[in-house]
Amino acid sequence: MQHYFFDLHFGDEQVVDEDGVDHFDEGSAVYYGQRIADKIGRDADYKSLKVHVRSPDGCMLAIIAASAGRGCEQVALIGR
Repeated sequence: MQHYFFDLHFGDEQVVDEDGVDHFDEGSAVYYGQRIADKIGRDADYKSLKVHVRSPDGCMLAIIAASAGRGCEQVALIGR
């Protein structure tokens, strides 16, 4: 297992992940980053959220935004 880091960027603010999480491979880490983006991106205040996934050596693996489907879910819930 390798250790990956998930930094949060929204607007002009940034939260650097200093602890990280162990994952089996890069694909698993990127999937986890997407889950973070989708969960936090549901909040209207964090629509600009991007999750930067870093490898143990500090290399950027991915920059992930919330899935478009999450916005559609919000509109559907508001319309009820």
